Amino acid sequence: MTVVLLVLFAAACGPRAQDSASPLRGVPGDLTAPTSTTTTTSTSIAPTPTSTVASEAVLLHFILGDSITTVLRTLPLGPDPQDVLDSLLDGFPTSSFGSDIRSAIPRDLEASVSVERGLATVDTDGSLLTEISPIDQRLAIAQIVLTLTSRPGIGQVTFLVNGEPQAVPRGGGELAPADQPVAYDDYAMLLTPGGVAPPSGQ
Repeated sequence: MTVVLLVLFAAACGPRAQDSASPLRGVPGDLTAPTSTTTTTSTSIAPTPTSTVASEAVLLHFILGDSITTVLRTLPLGPDPQDVLDSLLDGFPTSSFGSDIRSAIPRDLEASVSVERGLATVDTDGSLLTEISPIDQRLAIAQIVLTLTSRPGIGQVTFLVNGEPQAVPRGGGELAPADQPVAYDDYAMLLTPGGVAPPSGQ
């Protein structure tokens, strides 16, 4: 009888089996939170092609020895007469073609050009004819006339000095009256036989 009571007492004091599951409490949030996936997309942009500026070669005239030679220079497409004259006034870089080619035009010459009905009127300051020798005067005028009359639409050139009509030497040395235009043929005898010098690189 005593043994039976001890067994029943031990059974009453032991752990009880659970019939249903109970939820876990106190679980850390990062273990129960849903996971997310992040996708990074890399986009490459193709480089924009460099645009090219249209250009053309113009004929400029410089001095080689005692003659006039033709030099090609590249300018933006469709230069107006002032652009061409300014390029001539810039001179010739001796580093690109030895030191034999030069210009008789004063480096500080101020000159503008306008064209009407095929006649180019070049208005310069006094340095064109007062600061250079008579021989260089003839060559400087030849450079300007041959360069401008090589452009389409220009057949003759007349010169002003500070707004006043000016007599200028022709290729043979004689003076053209102040009211008389000069043309390509007046200076063609000064051209160097054989053609065009290499481009000046400007």
